[in-house]
Amino acid sequence: MMQIVRRHRRSLILTLMLFVFVSVYSQSNDSARYNKYPYIFILDENQEPSITDEQFYKVALKVIYPINVFTLDTSQEELKQFVQDVIPKINTDSLKPHAIMVRGSASPEGPYRWNQTLGKRRTAQAFNYINRHLKFPEEQTTINSTPENYQMLLFLMKEANDPSYDLVKSLVDKYYEAGLLSELKLHLKRIDGGKLWNRLYKRYYPELRMARIVLFFKKKPQPSQPYVAEPPLAPPSQPSLAEPSLAHPDSIAIEFLPDTEPIPLFSGMNLSQQPVYDEVPYVPVRLYRRHILGIRTNLLYDFFYLPGHYWAPSPNIQLEYYPLTGHFTANLGFTCPYWHHWSRQQFWQIRDYVLEGRYYFQGFGRFIGPYVSAYVHNNIYGIGLSKTKGWEGEGLGCGAIFGYTMPISKNRRWRLEFSLGFGYYRTKYDPYVYGNPKSSFEDGLYYYDYLGKKENFKERNHVFSWLGPTNIGVHLTYDLLYRRIQKKGVSFNRSELYQRRKGGADE
Repeated sequence: MMQIVRRHRRSLILTLMLFVFVSVYSQSNDSARYNKYPYIFILDENQEPSITDEQFYKVALKVIYPINVFTLDTSQEELKQFVQDVIPKINTDSLKPHAIMVRGSASPEGPYRWNQTLGKRRTAQAFNYINRHLKFPEEQTTINSTPENYQMLLFLMKEANDPSYDLVKSLVDKYYEAGLLSELKLHLKRIDGGKLWNRLYKRYYPELRMARIVLFFKKKPQPSQPYVAEPPLAPPSQPSLAEPSLAHPDSIAIEFLPDTEPIPLFSGMNLSQQPVYDEVPYVPVRLYRRHILGIRTNLLYDFFYLPGHYWAPSPNIQLEYYPLTGHFTANLGFTCPYWHHWSRQQFWQIRDYVLEGRYYFQGFGRFIGPYVSAYVHNNIYGIGLSKTKGWEGEGLGCGAIFGYTMPISKNRRWRLEFSLGFGYYRTKYDPYVYGNPKSSFEDGLYYYDYLGKKENFKERNHVFSWLGPTNIGVHLTYDLLYRRIQKKGVSFNRSELYQRRKGGADE
């Protein structure tokens, strides 16, 4: 017997190797061809879709949306790859669409009701795009939208070993389950002076402005092929569909089967269409916009009086640009009094240009409370107090301002601000007098206050420098322009309406 085995050992080894090769090759036709598309799962005949939350977040096809946008950008590389590469493979391998899971969400920094709209519409747009290329059965379609996906935020922080994970998780556990989302966001914004919120916004929030997609397929039945009772194992590079990942034992397995509650389906809709809910009527909901441009004036300048001389109001204006988030704003200011009293030879004529950058301790769209700023300014002037006291010249300065701003109207559109500036100012100037300074003859002209030789005269030969307080202000601010929410552009109106389903999740 042993001699027979030895004699045919080479044949047995070759036969075994051939069997392994055929098995691997046949298996690669089903799964290995899709290894670089981890969001595609090929099920056996009797297998149903099953995946954990953790697996879903790791493997899903990501459809990216810019902030405050729900319109799908089909030029994204993964979507182009899906149409140009994946769909031909699916057709070649005779795979039948079996189930689809779509989850859309928005990041937490906007109003909750608007985030609900963003999540729903992003989900619908992503589903419609996939479903118009591959028709999935409605009974195996699962569509979920999350207005503010804190579960995904925690998953991303845990994957990155973020040092603030435990703190954020404790706050989410405290507020989220109780439905206190506004309090949760306010608490997060207060931590470390807003630094934690700003880091979350920059690092993780872009990952929340997405729709994620996982697709399940089955092989179309082939009459010529015998039925296989036991399906082959999935290749090692593809995660198991039936078992949760062992790397995170706290993940929860979820089977993507039809929910007990009705889920809005968007199959059959064109990509340009929005989700339509015919079951319940819409009601208008008011959304409040973020301000983008404010206008202010310094009341102390507007009612300026030069003690002992004359009243000289100094018209001034500042425009402040507010970004969508962060703490910094940009200001451009202009002061332009142009008063003169010819009979008394008194003048108050100034052109002052100011560029200022501010840092508000409360940012993220609010820009209220205390702030600090740095500024530079340049001016030209002509100032006269009497016949013998007048100056004209140019100056340049820079410094820092400490201020505080507070709302004075219910809609927060009007604000009052107090500021005090310190800095350095340097000017070159020439004094002038009314009438000839040598003969004291008043001929109706103004002369430089100079008694030397004419050939030695130089303009702007006097210099004055100052280090100390440079300005003081009581400002009245009005928000002039606001960002639109549902479409691009700006508006003078602080709010807008959108249609919400009556009795839906928005209420």
